[in-house]
Amino acid sequence: MIKEKRYLLIAATSLLLAACQGEVAEQGNTITTKMTAEKKAELTAQEQLNALAKNLQVKYQFISNVETDCPDLHGETVKYCYSAEIHLSVPAGSPSYYNDNQTWQLNYSQVYPSYASSSDQLNLLHLNGDIHQITPKANFLGFQDGQDHKLKLWVKSTLITESQLMPNYWLSSEGLTAAIVDSTRSLVDKDTGLEVQPWVVPFTDIPKQIKSAPDDVNQYASTQWLYDNEPQVSIANSHVAFAIIPTPKSIKIEDNNARLDLAAGLKVKLSGDLKYPQLAAAFERLALLGIKESTAGVLVNIELNDKKKADWRSGHYQLVINDSAIIIRAQDSTGAFYGLQSLASLVTLGSTQVPLVNVDDQPHYDYRGQHVDVARNFHSKAFMFSLIKQMGAYKLNKLHLHLAEDEGWRLELPSLPELTHVGSKRCLDLSDKTCLQPQLGGGASDRDGYYSIDDYQEILRMATKHHIQVIPSLDMPGHSRAAIKAMEARYHYYMNKENETEAKRYLLTDFNDKTQYSSIQNYNDNTLNICMESTYTFVDRVLEDLKALHQAAGHPLALYHIGADETAGAWLESPVCKALIADKSNDFGDAEHLGAHFIERVSQLVASKGITVGGWNDGLKETDITKMPRDVYSYIWDALPWGAHKQVSEQAHRNWNIVLATPDVLYFDFPYQIDPKERGYHWASRRVTTRSLFNFMPDNLPIHAEFRVDTLGESYVANDSKQIDDLGKITHQPLLNNFTISGIQGQLWSETVRSDDQAEYMIYPRLLALAERAWHQASWQVPYNAKGFIYSKDTAIFTDELRQTRDKQWLTFSQTLGEKELAKLDLAGVFYRVPTVGAIIESGILSTNMAIKALPIEYRVSNGKWQNYQEPIKVNGSVQVRARTSDKQRAGRTMTVSKQLRLN
Repeated sequence: MIKEKRYLLIAATSLLLAACQGEVAEQGNTITTKMTAEKKAELTAQEQLNALAKNLQVKYQFISNVETDCPDLHGETVKYCYSAEIHLSVPAGSPSYYNDNQTWQLNYSQVYPSYASSSDQLNLLHLNGDIHQITPKANFLGFQDGQDHKLKLWVKSTLITESQLMPNYWLSSEGLTAAIVDSTRSLVDKDTGLEVQPWVVPFTDIPKQIKSAPDDVNQYASTQWLYDNEPQVSIANSHVAFAIIPTPKSIKIEDNNARLDLAAGLKVKLSGDLKYPQLAAAFERLALLGIKESTAGVLVNIELNDKKKADWRSGHYQLVINDSAIIIRAQDSTGAFYGLQSLASLVTLGSTQVPLVNVDDQPHYDYRGQHVDVARNFHSKAFMFSLIKQMGAYKLNKLHLHLAEDEGWRLELPSLPELTHVGSKRCLDLSDKTCLQPQLGGGASDRDGYYSIDDYQEILRMATKHHIQVIPSLDMPGHSRAAIKAMEARYHYYMNKENETEAKRYLLTDFNDKTQYSSIQNYNDNTLNICMESTYTFVDRVLEDLKALHQAAGHPLALYHIGADETAGAWLESPVCKALIADKSNDFGDAEHLGAHFIERVSQLVASKGITVGGWNDGLKETDITKMPRDVYSYIWDALPWGAHKQVSEQAHRNWNIVLATPDVLYFDFPYQIDPKERGYHWASRRVTTRSLFNFMPDNLPIHAEFRVDTLGESYVANDSKQIDDLGKITHQPLLNNFTISGIQGQLWSETVRSDDQAEYMIYPRLLALAERAWHQASWQVPYNAKGFIYSKDTAIFTDELRQTRDKQWLTFSQTLGEKELAKLDLAGVFYRVPTVGAIIESGILSTNMAIKALPIEYRVSNGKWQNYQEPIKVNGSVQVRARTSDKQRAGRTMTVSKQLRLN
């Protein structure tokens, strides 16, 4: 908050008019100037601010990413930027109120900072993170009826989706209570359940507005493009009854027509060391699907295998369904649980009959994960319960919970209550004294919160019940603003009590550090000072509390993800760090190695508590392997065109466990399609579809250069051969023969994900394709070439025959989703994405095509009544199409049928 006394004088609004009703003198139809002035004076400054917040109309109008008028930055030419305009006005008929000596601030969140702006009467300033502030210039004359105040801005980045434009602009003035501008609040569409952003001018200049650069050749996902880019063939649905997702390693069908009827229920018999609570969640899911337990039901005999083969992995099971009983033999209780989930997968809603099959199955990877960021925007315990149930249903076994970030700390710890008292909530205040700045448009309270100790332990127990390991992450040393501000609040509290020792015990800030830096999210204050011993005292305390929470819940803390992001340029002017560097007993030598020193020290601290350490590859690669624990999980988040295979190789040669988190395939916060209405970021991929994830070959990253493209839509080359620089140093080498990664993990980062429904929209149905690739090694996947090879669109190692096999299996998978699995998600109340419909009109005949087969499709002509689409049909007029959920309760986005829009 700007520290000077100000008062706000604003336009009169409905509040003023109501206050004046019946009291003003009327001469004909004219309200006297004298009485209007009297009533204006009666309004307090706070009432005027509140009134303007209710009536101010804000419009954010994006222009394009390929503007040629980018202003210089620090005297240097800016080649590319995006430009936009913010328009401010009051409704027609509003009286004018202004005063040259009084002022206001309009604050808002914008992901990337504006570096230049232009306006006759308005200033624009980037404050910190994503927060910007608009203030009046000295010549500002107030908000007047019919006047549009325009501010043009330029950003050295790109804007592709409307979801990046954050809600909840807020008005503030010194000494007053800030208020959110009503016109910038999100709404929800009643037909689709999707977010509506009234303050965003819709992107209508599609070819221009979806280009991320002048040479971007990606195509807008028009109805024509959607129609052309899915196989235009129909297949018989006879396979759906036998389909299990994820696909088993082996399934034999005894008789295509024979079925076992489970209408009488299931009579369960457990043998060996199996206990009912270990399988209870699977029986609960079967009951939800209509298959309940009964003493008069079909016998389900579940037993542990006495004789175990050497190549059986944890989770191995055999499922036999014959004409009178069901038999499950498992490697362990997890395998028995998975056998029951495969039985549930064979169930089709509305039927109690299942086919007779013989399944022998086990996972391809031991690590099959889903990550959720609950820190930037909080997601409820109910959301987590639902996610855990679906992860268990599709045999995913690792839940990576990202619990702390710049925007919020979301886990109660008994020893450090300030972390949630201060760090779990955002408010309309920039001081960070009792709450955090409302980054990401977080001024409304509906996106904040935290898991209490009881909440978290309930989540852990729910995960245990579904055979899922929870992997908590409290990101450090970067991405730590919430923790930093919470510990500063703790410091000031104890200093006021004259207890300096306690005040400094967990302090993360060197107040004498004058370093000027900017993190990747444009913060200047989000990095722990890693030279202070109190920082390590804090980390140790957090780990001890976290370990105790897990232990009390019967869910031991086995793997902890430290984050390991650092902020380049931080700490350089810190006196504490300078003293540490000057101390020659330290062997890291200089400031460049401080980040690695932190990661090494914290990793050893984690390991000393009997916990395996994990972290992001970019931080881990800076470490000295001799100073790291032996057992390390490295999460690779480089994109395929950028050389993800090289990062895998570098860390695999350290003999570390590798988990793929490649963003262009596995980031669920990226859009499903190239369409400004689709939510998400785009920095590593313009689209991440259920199909592109299905097509992924995790064991052979470089081969994707044969059929994938980069963010500009261009082909790329992946050189996986041995490479040596001019000094004879090996800069890259292929993976060791027979090396296998530990697994793969889907990521949901939450910058643009503002609700539980939005989170589910981004996760499903992609999660099912994630489960398929994590569990099942498809026959069309090309084995890795440990001799090394240079792949491109011209090498054709992935043959046409393999492509055809893959595409046929995709159709089978897609049809199983549409006919069987999405109905189960509907029943569970999951808000999955309904795909947009591909459509063309040729010779007046409407034809449709869609990524997920068998979902209901509707069309309407000239904005008439929606009609069911069954087959190609003659139409006359403008046509719109949409799909519906399997239960027909919710519609997908409406698309107007048009010809393909090309960017060039």
